Amino acid sequence: MMKSRTLFFTAIGLLILGIAIFTFSARNQAPTQIFPATINRDCAPWDGSAFTVSIPINDGTMIDISIWKAPDIKLPVTFSFPDNTGQVGNASYRLTSDKYEQLSGKVFFQGVDEGSAVEGKFELVTEAGQQITGQFKAEWGNLVMMCG
Repeated sequence: MMKSRTLFFTAIGLLILGIAIFTFSARNQAPTQIFPATINRDCAPWDGSAFTVSIPINDGTMIDISIWKAPDIKLPVTFSFPDNTGQVGNASYRLTSDKYEQLSGKVFFQGVDEGSAVEGKFELVTEAGQQITGQFKAEWGNLVMMCG
């Protein structure tokens, strides 16, 4: 009887300790920055429908996320880069010198509907290993692309 009581109180103590550690570690994390962005229709390499989200980061650098699908994604979706299939899209980091670096990581879209703001988040890494994370809210631009 005494042994089971000791185990019970030890388990309760560990549970409370775990909750406290989680609560304090979550409290110390900086909130994820929400970047204003622009989304435009684009063309996939095979001249199919696509869209590109451009996210200004800082000092003239920009993340460009091109998804080679029509901008009518109804459900939340995550895309991973690099895209070894050549069918999904591309994520790149545009430096102030107009040089591009490929990015690796994930981009999440809440959904994509042309004419409505598009929200999502990204967890990307540059070729040099710099991590770039955040959320974005993209408004539709007026860039017209003629595919085909």
